[in-house]
Amino acid sequence: MRPAELRNVLRAEPFTPVQIGLSDGRCVIVRHPDQAVVSERVLFVGLAKLERSKPLATPRTSDAIAKDWLMVNLLQVTSIEPANGKNGNSRRGKRR
Repeated sequence: MRPAELRNVLRAEPFTPVQIGLSDGRCVIVRHPDQAVVSERVLFVGLAKLERSKPLATPRTSDAIAKDWLMVNLLQVTSIEPANGKNGNSRRGKRR
């Protein structure tokens, strides 16, 4: 995924929590844009806690301190969808 595309999703106003799908089958729920940082090649996400049995997620409030973090190469991002599940469209497969 292109960094600018991911950054635009995380900076959208009003922000809608998103679920980011990864190539290894995991997904990460970003509840607030301040809990994710996009660089040229990597997405850093602060996590509420690292649990193997549940989807990874950021803390519920924006001012909460992350308990753990996840570093993801942007090439591993396969989809971005609203976390509420109302829109099943993936941002990854669209061609221009």
